[in-house]
Amino acid sequence: MIKHWLFKNLYQYRRYIFYNAWYELRYRYAGTGIGILWNIIHPLCEILIYTVVFSLLISHGVRGSSYALYLMTGLLPWRTFAETIFQGSNAFIQNSIYLRRLTIPSEVFVAKASLTSLFLLLIYLALILPIGVLLGGHLGLGIFLLPILGLLLQGLGFGMGLILANLQILFPDVKQILQFLIPLWSWMMPIFYPETIIPKNLLPWLYLNPPYAFIQSVRNIILENKMPEIHVWLIMLSWTGLFIWLSNVVNQKLQDEIRDVI
Repeated sequence: MIKHWLFKNLYQYRRYIFYNAWYELRYRYAGTGIGILWNIIHPLCEILIYTVVFSLLISHGVRGSSYALYLMTGLLPWRTFAETIFQGSNAFIQNSIYLRRLTIPSEVFVAKASLTSLFLLLIYLALILPIGVLLGGHLGLGIFLLPILGLLLQGLGFGMGLILANLQILFPDVKQILQFLIPLWSWMMPIFYPETIIPKNLLPWLYLNPPYAFIQSVRNIILENKMPEIHVWLIMLSWTGLFIWLSNVVNQKLQDEIRDVI
């Protein structure tokens, strides 16, 4: 069994993680005419499509004065979270040559994917804030909590991604399952539709869906300047801590076998 602690390795390789995460964000669309701006154009086009299609159908039930703002505050955090899971689950395969030849801890590659998504989420949040002012959001001091929420959300994604990265080496079908489940997962929370269509007695059960509390907290801060309550913070910390702990256990138990298979 590999005897190391997750955070120790992440701290030791922090410069490598930071540099490669920033490099990935900058050069993901290298060779295209507008490069890094595609990171912003893709989600904005998605938001525009959903706004045009759904605004006339369900805009009257959403909080705030704008369905577009309601959608942004849910879709953009979800999009980066889902990318962390999908890219993180592929991290071992994409970096198999390094895992075979170097002694870099495997979790470093999942952390790189998570940090790239965190950078992107912070860019999205920086764009949402001025748009929120224009579209009727109620911004206040709560906006300073947004980076913390983003960090916790990507920490949750890191834990899930690290578990899935190990499983995907042993069970290659995991990738195909995720391609089906992640879009379905997005409809299991009020991201595209308002909470008002969900029976009130079922709303507390949404917190059993790990990313829900994070996305809802971001939305509450931007739309209503409403801070997360203590129990919501406890739920978010519990989900993040649980999956990071599980990922460390899984990664240590399977690491020797994973390197043999790769």
